[in-house]
Amino acid sequence: MAINVKLFMTLVPLSKSKKSNLAVDWFDGITAQHILESEEFSEQDQEAIAVVINSVQAQPDDPLNDGDQVDLLVNLQGGSAGATSSQ
Repeated sequence: MAINVKLFMTLVPLSKSKKSNLAVDWFDGITAQHILESEEFSEQDQEAIAVVINSVQAQPDDPLNDGDQVDLLVNLQGGSAGATSSQ
């Protein structure tokens, strides 16, 4: 019983395992937050990580099921600094 985890390439060097793909043992109550903590991401890094479970954006504390695919991505925000609204 395992959860497949894929880390966005910029997260790999920040992780404990230094791997882009992991198989994490499933247990009742496991969440993506458990994975973030086991990979030793700092609190600041965790705030910038988006969690996607089975191709759907999720919250880090959403429960995981055996066989789930978890993608940990860099949560990019922003837009054009010079953008203005047209009226």
